[in-house]
Amino acid sequence: MNNYTKLIIKWTLAATCLAPALGWTHGAVDIPISRQVHCYTLPDFWSGSNSDPGCKAVDAVSGTYPGQQWPEVAQLIKNYDTQSEVEKAVPDGTLCSGGDPKKDGLNIPQATWYRTTVTPKNGTIQVRLVGTAPHVPSFVKIYLSKPDYNPATTKLKWSDLEPKLVYEERMDKALPGSGTPPSKVPGISGHFVFDAKIPAGRSGNAVLFTRWQRIDPAGEGFYNCSDIFIAAAGSPELYDLGQFIAPDIVEHLKVGDSVHFRILDNTPAAKEIVDITLLITQANLDAKKWGMQLVERVKNPIDSDITNPDIVKIGKKQGTEVVFDPDDASLNSVYVTEEGYTKAMSIIAGGGENPGPVNPNPPRADIQGPTTVRAGQTFTLDGSHSVTYNPSERLRFQWVSSFSEEKGTNPTHNFTAPAVGSAPQQFWVELHVADPANETVGKARQNITVTPSGGEENPAYQPNKEPPYKPGDQVSNKGENYKCRTYPNSGWCSQSPAHYEPGVGSDWNDAWEILRKK
Repeated sequence: MNNYTKLIIKWTLAATCLAPALGWTHGAVDIPISRQVHCYTLPDFWSGSNSDPGCKAVDAVSGTYPGQQWPEVAQLIKNYDTQSEVEKAVPDGTLCSGGDPKKDGLNIPQATWYRTTVTPKNGTIQVRLVGTAPHVPSFVKIYLSKPDYNPATTKLKWSDLEPKLVYEERMDKALPGSGTPPSKVPGISGHFVFDAKIPAGRSGNAVLFTRWQRIDPAGEGFYNCSDIFIAAAGSPELYDLGQFIAPDIVEHLKVGDSVHFRILDNTPAAKEIVDITLLITQANLDAKKWGMQLVERVKNPIDSDITNPDIVKIGKKQGTEVVFDPDDASLNSVYVTEEGYTKAMSIIAGGGENPGPVNPNPPRADIQGPTTVRAGQTFTLDGSHSVTYNPSERLRFQWVSSFSEEKGTNPTHNFTAPAVGSAPQQFWVELHVADPANETVGKARQNITVTPSGGEENPAYQPNKEPPYKPGDQVSNKGENYKCRTYPNSGWCSQSPAHYEPGVGSDWNDAWEILRKK
């Protein structure tokens, strides 16, 4: 399976498994990246996360569930202002999973957790919390693990955290979008940014633990562990461009081919600052061998391989150092010293001609078609006007939607509008367009308003409704009628659709009572 196919599959499965999440008001920390978000954004997340040993271990314990639920590592705590109640609901050893046993892989002690290097500026580091529509009002508390805590040997406990918070704030308004740099997670519509204060003199490995708490009757709170390395002031910042050798390259490479490895700068011209072509023979067909040869060419360039060897490092990050792992080339990543640089690795079949520069910009997805349809109506959306910046390549298409598991792989696709209640309801369709030349995906979303074709007697269920549903409120959902239960269960009626969408969520019976069959 090649890389663009994997990219399409990744985004498709994400949209399918997390379709309700795109309408939730949930979120997670993506700077410095939390464990669940990092695993979810790996290119091989859906196939075992073999590119990252930490996430591979998570997958072995909990499967893909923690990553699928990246915005909902959460716990309901009614008395959330009482610390003892919080620690009871999220006990020692379960902080990184928010007390959820289904996500226990996020708690395992291991030395291979992906770690973000942070360099305090004026004593603070930036922490960003992103969401599909972040909750307000809410508050955040950010903790730093004590200097003697070792995540390689011990699950995180409350007593492992410094008693003094590094940041605390109540939030009543979210910033739009994901901010800069753009989040690796799709579908972000809002974010918060915090300046967490790092104790003077603190350096080395640590865990940043973030608790984000909704101020509401149900008491839903979200929990994040971000593994960090605190660098001393003046240390150069390194930017991770991702896995050095993708499995697709290894799978298709054969004797007589050449590997073409490039790094492009952050100018509009995307100038090649690393440009290495390496012939593959029977002697170096093993990725361990040709991978090491590429690394040596980066360190000791010949001809015009590289303009400055100091701008790129290949290996596994160990503190501020990057050390190449010669035993498993797939575990190494590419790091650069400038933000906005990109990498590309391709196969030149039979050692053929250099294909020329690759434009690193993702394709621009474009959707044309109706935005309002009737329930049950078949309608067509057209993505053929999408644009690639590498015209020699043929784009790959994938259609996904919030109302159907059906997917299309052609430039145009026919959809059938779902049933709705007595009022119009909004859904979405996304087009994911992959460019195999630079292994990027462009996305476009179009909202579709579905109007009723024949009345249901109750209004349609609204996920995360504001103001929230009250005891006795009646709704229709997917052909059934439901009534919100009495207090205190009524507090769940407007909460997480994954749990409480009537007739669909994993625990919907806790919140709703079915009235009758249609």
